[in-house]
Amino acid sequence: MPILSLFRSHEAPPPWCTLRSFEIIDLAEAQTATRRQATARERLLCTGGTAQIGGEKGSVVLKEGQFLDIHEKPGFAAWTVTGHGARTQLVRLGGSWGQDMAGCGIFRVAHEPEATNNGDPVSYPKSTRVDSHYHDCDEYWLILEGRGTVVVGGRFFDAGPGDCVALGMGHHHDMASVSEPVKAVFFETSLEGRKRVGHLWNHTHGPAQPQPERI
Repeated sequence: MPILSLFRSHEAPPPWCTLRSFEIIDLAEAQTATRRQATARERLLCTGGTAQIGGEKGSVVLKEGQFLDIHEKPGFAAWTVTGHGARTQLVRLGGSWGQDMAGCGIFRVAHEPEATNNGDPVSYPKSTRVDSHYHDCDEYWLILEGRGTVVVGGRFFDAGPGDCVALGMGHHHDMASVSEPVKAVFFETSLEGRKRVGHLWNHTHGPAQPQPERI
């Protein structure tokens, strides 16, 4: 029985995942939330509005798409976040990944039936601009808005708000279609193997070598 690649914040991730927890924090204007670092590594990614992160020795302001690694910030073992604007959203990612990281950010996917697939060829119908690709790292997609069909190594998942899809190193993945426009976080953890960054394809970078325990 394969390990399920999709989990939510109150559920345990697959054992191989270095992302061990996540939280989506929504704040109104001037609303504040308080947290304490709970894992060896924690990254805070602003996914909407303006988030002011406060610690013992000052504060840092994050705009949409910016992030802060609080485990590298002295005085932020306990921290607060204050929202500035009508709606602020902060995603908290916790785990045990390494130093040599690939990247993170926000991506959006729309229904585009005429879109072409610049990645590896697929046998299933596609109606988005997301390409079928793999990575030299594990990756996580955290769905914030909308709903879509995610393909991971030939398996199909219906993913919606609050779902986190774990994408193991070397496994092809794709968002083949969406029923509602998607806004999501991508979080790529420790580079491994040849440590290449970005989207990789069989036709350009050579055959993928998926990690067998990461399915």
